[in-house]
Amino acid sequence: MKILDALNAKAQDTFQHGDEYLKSSEKYIKLKIFEQLSLTLSFLIKFFIILGLGFAGLFFVSVAGAIALGEWLNSLPLACLIIGITLILLMGLAFAFRRRIDNTVISNVSDNFFNSDKDEKEI
Repeated sequence: MKILDALNAKAQDTFQHGDEYLKSSEKYIKLKIFEQLSLTLSFLIKFFIILGLGFAGLFFVSVAGAIALGEWLNSLPLACLIIGITLILLMGLAFAFRRRIDNTVISNVSDNFFNSDKDEKEI
């Protein structure tokens, strides 16, 4: 009977450790999800603020550049056309390098995501 009692005690101890492991794993996963969501939300908020300010700045610079170029060329429509074509060429350049931009973003995000494993080892 002592063997059965010892096995029963070990089984209960093992079950208790397994249960504690599952609970701590659940807490860790929730914390990891919170970390990734907060980083993503922070990135999106900063991105839209910077993007909005950048578009506003680009708009005013384009209008001012078109007016200045229009005075220099004595033709406001021609100046607007030149500014518009320049912006379209810049857009085409960004489109041509879209793969490089994707790779850079993916590399930075993966570094951030997978380098958090170092944090886990330190705990």
